[in-house]
Amino acid sequence: MYLKKYVKEDTVKQLSVILDCRTRWNSLLAMIERFHKLKVCIDKALIDMGSDTKFSDLEWTKIKDLIDSLQPFKLAVEALCRRDSTLLTAETTLKFMLEKLLNQDTVLSAELSEALRVRIEERRTVLTGILIYLQNPKNMMMILDELMIHLLYRKKSYTTRNAKCLRKSYSR
Repeated sequence: MYLKKYVKEDTVKQLSVILDCRTRWNSLLAMIERFHKLKVCIDKALIDMGSDTKFSDLEWTKIKDLIDSLQPFKLAVEALCRRDSTLLTAETTLKFMLEKLLNQDTVLSAELSEALRVRIEERRTVLTGILIYLQNPKNMMMILDELMIHLLYRKKSYTTRNAKCLRKSYSR
């Protein structure tokens, strides 16, 4: 009741808080965006209710950082879910997402971009470079970078496997 009154005064619309749905990841983003949009109304409603709960400026900033960090993922999912999406679209989309996260300059976006980069490197193959080359042969430098990443990752996993085999043979 308190919140509805302030929402109607501030937005002239009948907006409510959106609840998260476990089966749809982007409902979390929608919920947090609406919560942030209604921050003034929420603060006023909490005061009227006599609640001890108050959000600090730091907490509101963290919520905004979370929204900004999840936005590139939302755009990427929308691009990848299109019918005309290809592996090349995925490669371009992932690079776009990494760039957006790195440009945000927050701890959360840095952690997300690093986790995403590591996961991409784990799954990347030489075929990625070939695909980029076939799309545009002028991208040879990008292909060489992809090949080096792939070879370094393969060498690392090969060395790890050999070390495990050596430990087993010496332990007998």
